[in-house]
Amino acid sequence: MDTSVSSSPRRRLAGPRGLPVLGSFFPMLTEPLALANKLHARYGDVSLVQVYKTPIAFLRNPVDVKRVLIDEPQSFPKPLIDNPFNGNGLTVSRGDHWKRQRHMVQPLFHKDKVRLWSGIFSEELAKSVERWKEMGARGESFDMYTEGARLMFGVMWRTCFEEQPEIAYFDRIMDAIDVFGRRVSPMSVLLYNLLPRMDPRGERVFTSVKLINGWIYERIGKRRGRGTEDGDITLLSMLVEAKARDSGESMTDREVRDEIVNLFGASFEMIATSLTWAIHACTQHPEVTQAIREEVQGVTGGAPPRYEDVAKLPYTHRVVQEINRLCPPAWTILRETANAVEVGGVMLPKGTQLLLCPYAIHRHPDHWQDPEKFDPDRFLPERMVGMHKCAYVPFGAGQRICVGQHMSQVDTVQTLAAVLQQLDVEYLGKTPVEWQTRLTFVPKHGMPVRMRARQG
Repeated sequence: MDTSVSSSPRRRLAGPRGLPVLGSFFPMLTEPLALANKLHARYGDVSLVQVYKTPIAFLRNPVDVKRVLIDEPQSFPKPLIDNPFNGNGLTVSRGDHWKRQRHMVQPLFHKDKVRLWSGIFSEELAKSVERWKEMGARGESFDMYTEGARLMFGVMWRTCFEEQPEIAYFDRIMDAIDVFGRRVSPMSVLLYNLLPRMDPRGERVFTSVKLINGWIYERIGKRRGRGTEDGDITLLSMLVEAKARDSGESMTDREVRDEIVNLFGASFEMIATSLTWAIHACTQHPEVTQAIREEVQGVTGGAPPRYEDVAKLPYTHRVVQEINRLCPPAWTILRETANAVEVGGVMLPKGTQLLLCPYAIHRHPDHWQDPEKFDPDRFLPERMVGMHKCAYVPFGAGQRICVGQHMSQVDTVQTLAAVLQQLDVEYLGKTPVEWQTRLTFVPKHGMPVRMRARQG
């Protein structure tokens, strides 16, 4: 049955009624983005379902997205998220605490700061390219997402702590991502809600958080103990030294820990995900690979691309933009309604959870021509004239837009350019690739590839 909201002439059918008590629990837990796509196809830009007693609305119209994220953010606040891994860091905090932390953290990701860390990125990228060459020479294949994550783990670990990472740390981080990102079966969730001690994830969550906290607090203690040193550009030191704009207070150890985890996790996941989908797209479009290689050759003359070269690679940048349109790493932007409000002709009760899915927003038929087509040149400046401000939101929009968007774009462009310049990439999986939503938007069965050094 459909949920009717016909009390106003402008209001319309909003979504399916779902099962008694459970509502849309099963499709929501199985794959929420697939549910969103199905509902948008049937009900339009705003659809409303319920899970237990909680109303959940999916929004895809850029006009509504702008209202929620930019025009009336106070009416659509970030919902409360209880996650022992993220704590109360920037990606999940709210209210005055979020404002205070945002003012302290945002300057750390200015372009000048990202440039300071660019040498670390280039070094780690060179190591990864060499590793992939050696694996290819042995005839070995690998999962692109895992290797992209390994690259970004090394980058972020050195950026945060200025020390060489250990492979055991990477394994633990990947285990933590698996714990927090894996979607279990609906029946398991029902069982574990009734009998939480039976949930096998509980011990893994506790162990992962305890280990990660131990690493970070140890390094915070050492940093506070030695004080400021000239030339220290680590993110940890910048967070320790940051001062609140109004009070001049520094962050507590817990606040530093939470921001390190949030910034580390967001950069680590998003760049690895974008790179994975970009590599796959280039294996499916050899003309794109060739165009990138010619552009890189014209800029670097055969030398590995560096931070300073990225601004001179407009076509490669458009490829990454198009990848982030088709396969946005952050699959949803979460908000809730502070009061009952009408959005897109649908009356949303107070406390409605809003899911703004960039995957759907980036395919809105009124804002994108041939939205399923891979076309990097749709981001040519002349073709973007008149594009709605919120038709493209891979990093969100408004006051909570991702602080690391510049780093993400630069690092993905530089990596894609370096890989295609030096390696031939062969995709070994099935086409089309199945996707799933975990912490980010990832290939369901991995992205198997083989890379070999280019000849000549």
